[in-house]
Amino acid sequence: MISYFKSPLGWIEIEKNANQLIALNFCEPPISNHTLTTDVTNEVVIQLNAYFSNKTIDCKISMAPIGTPFQQKIWKILLTIPKGKTLTYSEVAKYYGNKKSVRAVGAAIGKNPILILIPCHRVIGMDGSMVGYAGGIENKKQLLEHEGYPIQKTLNL
Repeated sequence: MISYFKSPLGWIEIEKNANQLIALNFCEPPISNHTLTTDVTNEVVIQLNAYFSNKTIDCKISMAPIGTPFQQKIWKILLTIPKGKTLTYSEVAKYYGNKKSVRAVGAAIGKNPILILIPCHRVIGMDGSMVGYAGGIENKKQLLEHEGYPIQKTLNL
């Protein structure tokens, strides 16, 4: 089941199965904004509104991102990155336990199906540069700025 949310950065598609969030992605404006209201979509909308209003997110959403066991482990590491902070891909690989797995880590991060709530936008290049984001580099920059991360002083744009 798919619903839509209009965020300050554009439209977000909310995809769920019977009772879990399985994907959250930026999308083109929907042809119809017909939203199927369920407990899951209501909670996602509440959390996104809180996020974009700079309020604390108390995410009790049951998430079931579809991915390999390796991807699942990497996405769990992403959940530990605090708002307004970043890690590099090599730091994520180190937390995973294999600092040589940077490319595999990058590929797993790139497959994250639940943007924003699994904060892959908080992962940057080793030199502080913006590196890849499924939601677009401009959205990555805006999300980090929204979280209070000092983009202009830190990242090599």
